[in-house]
Amino acid sequence: MLISRDVQSENFLESDVVNDDFFYSIVERKLNITRDQFKVRLVLLVPAVAKTDSYMSNVYRVKIKVEILDTKERLNVDVVLKVLLAIYEIFGKFGIFERECLLYEDVILSLEKIWLEKAGEVIQFAPKCLKIESNPYEIIVLDDLKVNGYEMMDRKIGLTAGQTKLALTKLAKFHAASAVRYQKDGILQDCLERMKSITPEMKRPEREKLGITLMQLYQALIDYLRKYGDCDEYADKILCWNKDKILHNWIRVVEPMKCGMVVLTHGDYWLNNLMFKSNDSNEPEDVQMLDFQSSYWGTPSLDLHYFLISSVHDDIKVEYYDEFIEHYHDEFEGSLMKLGYDQYIPTLDDLYEDLLDKSEMVAMSMLYVLISAKYESNQEYDLDYLTLDVEKDPEFFERTFGNETYKKAVTAWLPLFNERGYLDRML
Repeated sequence: MLISRDVQSENFLESDVVNDDFFYSIVERKLNITRDQFKVRLVLLVPAVAKTDSYMSNVYRVKIKVEILDTKERLNVDVVLKVLLAIYEIFGKFGIFERECLLYEDVILSLEKIWLEKAGEVIQFAPKCLKIESNPYEIIVLDDLKVNGYEMMDRKIGLTAGQTKLALTKLAKFHAASAVRYQKDGILQDCLERMKSITPEMKRPEREKLGITLMQLYQALIDYLRKYGDCDEYADKILCWNKDKILHNWIRVVEPMKCGMVVLTHGDYWLNNLMFKSNDSNEPEDVQMLDFQSSYWGTPSLDLHYFLISSVHDDIKVEYYDEFIEHYHDEFEGSLMKLGYDQYIPTLDDLYEDLLDKSEMVAMSMLYVLISAKYESNQEYDLDYLTLDVEKDPEFFERTFGNETYKKAVTAWLPLFNERGYLDRML
């Protein structure tokens, strides 16, 4: 079998793992045939994402060219290959591979089944998982959605109102089905409970390094807000934030709603983890989710803050903010009712109260999510905040907080954050 690729050699691609058996097993699962019925003629690998995008994995698009032996028919099997990056080994301590495998092999399938059995609706939340390898490399093989007309939108531009509402509808259905499953089965595994998954594994040196890095980002945000002009009011308020909250908000924001509602959050619900399919009139008709490395039981507000702040077009995100929140609530409430959820269903006021209660996520969004979404440089993006060394890369803050795309995004949000009291929650 010939393997062709236009990527630089990677250790795992040169390893014994990526062999004939690896690709034959993918074809068997995808086509539901045995390997004596076909022959793999060629495997093509190309990068699926740019180096300037923010990912904790190497992601490759793979085309396996197959010949069916009986009929001599030639077929293409298209998949996506995800390999956890070795440089982010620290994240392995947080169980991200274990968690994502659990989502693809069990949870997502069960949520789709809940929709089929309880509401008679066929819903697909994510691409089908075809193969998982854990030793010596952590690899997940997925169906390639691009072959079926799905595409990723430009993170620097953001989503239209139609795309945003479609993504919120899919998120509401995901949350609702997860609430039904939680009611029946509880947390399932400790890796889905953030306090159990993260807190015991964060050793003191790692906590200290994370704290130093977040403080660097925090100070840089204040410095750049003062450079923007007309943002001194917000910079003054942010300067008074409680530093401990900045460090710990990434744990607390997954606490359940005060009314008791618990959903499975996606945890990283933003434009680069979504693929949209449009109809012949170029109207969005479906969206599917990618990357479940950060999924935990918690509150819908985490995904809502994360998504709306990072992923909506700057020209509409503030004007339509309440309309988007109300759209999500309508879809969430309606979904829970369709699925026969028999506990208290949060009202729109409950949701707004929770958004305020979890508005510490706004701080993390400005310090992390938004700079990832609006990063604008030809230089590779360094996601590993635990090893960020600004002295070795003095232009890092200028590329992140200093670029015009980030400036436009954050200055559009700040008046709304301030008006809603989100900035005051960190005092």
